[in-house]
Amino acid sequence: MLAAATSGPSPLWYATRATGVVALVLLTITVALGIAGVSRLESRQWPRVITAGLHKNISLLVVAFVIVHVLTTVLDSFVSISPVAAIIPFASSYRTFWLGLGAIAFDLILALVATSLLRSRLSYRAWRGVHLLAYASWPIALWHGLGTGTDTKLPWLLAIDALCVITVAGALVWRSQLMAAGTWRTVAIASAVALPMATTLFAIAGPLRAGWAARAGTPAAALGQGHASTDAARASWMPFTGDMTVTPVAGSDQEVIIVQARIASNPAEDLTVILRGTKDDAGIEMSAGSVRVTSVTGGPSWAGPVTSLNGARVSAILHGPGGATEQAHLRLRISGPRVAGQVLIDREMPR
Repeated sequence: MLAAATSGPSPLWYATRATGVVALVLLTITVALGIAGVSRLESRQWPRVITAGLHKNISLLVVAFVIVHVLTTVLDSFVSISPVAAIIPFASSYRTFWLGLGAIAFDLILALVATSLLRSRLSYRAWRGVHLLAYASWPIALWHGLGTGTDTKLPWLLAIDALCVITVAGALVWRSQLMAAGTWRTVAIASAVALPMATTLFAIAGPLRAGWAARAGTPAAALGQGHASTDAARASWMPFTGDMTVTPVAGSDQEVIIVQARIASNPAEDLTVILRGTKDDAGIEMSAGSVRVTSVTGGPSWAGPVTSLNGARVSAILHGPGGATEQAHLRLRISGPRVAGQVLIDREMPR
């Protein structure tokens, strides 16, 4: 019922983001293991072959998830990314630089795979040189995700990014302790300090600031100019009124709450809120939810998942044409079947 009532990004759109996050986490583990040099460690209970096999298998998973990430990006029509742009850096009109970083990281991983398959025909020095590119692909992939990722501002994703940075920085510190004093130890320590600082400063000055979508190179059509309401109207709380229905889910203790309302914007917009969950003393313990906003004069719908439900307050991420994104906040007042409230839609969030 929820899926049928929700419009917006396709499953490919969500798969692209999910596989990108998983690929970054796995790549972080691979790079951290390589930097720390744990493949050299062994004991009677833990032979070296186990650690080496773990490193190899995680690396293969990275390749698999990156390939799926690229394929779903290209196949999804929600944002037009050509196959050429996925391989050739800076060939896309959508966030040219930041998507280009993703293409570079992908190319580095492809080079790593190709040389690994041809290892028997390459000298150790040549193979080792290309293999080290895996380390370069990690910070490039990290900044690609921060710069072009739709969900960059979400706290849980910021926490994952921070944990990835801390993990690699910790591996650098660990490895520096095993090195003799010299140039490489200095480089390792400097990198362990510079990496978190540079990434933090970039996030604060870039993706976490208002207006990042335009500065990142998002095409004008994807910034939401086609949305019905004006910037001034959507910068403040707008009232809405409507009706609410509650439908029990057969064979379970859950129920579906549907709110259909009209936002008093100029021009007016239709608001649909769908919440599914288990009824409790506070109202409902949500298991899934969605919000959709559509202009009554026509045009694209903005829809997406509910990210938080706190009493009568609802927050959601709305996705629109060309990959644009807005953050919606709702305050509900329920009186029987009638619903009133206010909605605030942040237009500075688009990615």
